[in-house]
Amino acid sequence: MVKKGVTLALARNDQLLNEYSMNGPTVVVVDDDEDNVVVLEVGLQTAGFVVKTARSVSEALELLSAGHVDALVTDYSLGDGTALELLASLGSQRPRLAILVTGHGSPEDVALSRAAGFDAHLVKPIDFRQLELTLRSSPPIAEPTSSGP
Repeated sequence: MVKKGVTLALARNDQLLNEYSMNGPTVVVVDDDEDNVVVLEVGLQTAGFVVKTARSVSEALELLSAGHVDALVTDYSLGDGTALELLASLGSQRPRLAILVTGHGSPEDVALSRAAGFDAHLVKPIDFRQLELTLRSSPPIAEPTSSGP
């Protein structure tokens, strides 16, 4: 027996997935730790995402400028900069969803990532199911509105 709430949640996920390309949502994963990159890449590909990987801010900027990306999943410390610097430099190339994956989870850390513009702050070791649900259930980011002349 399927409960009504579960059915609605599944329908919502199907609706969100239909908004993406036929190949699935595209996620850029950024981490300077090779093991973390591989784990996230394989897990997200298995879940149906198209995954592109970068190991630094400069590699991430190249990927994000090369074409459409639905989401950014990034570690905080990236060797040549931080996730906060990466997100701040994206401007109009910012994906609809930005998720910080880090070992730092104090209330101050979460507030800092939210203030920088991250939509979610996940603390390592992450629950992969939570990452997948965050990627699938977050609504598109609203476009900024002008305040008039």
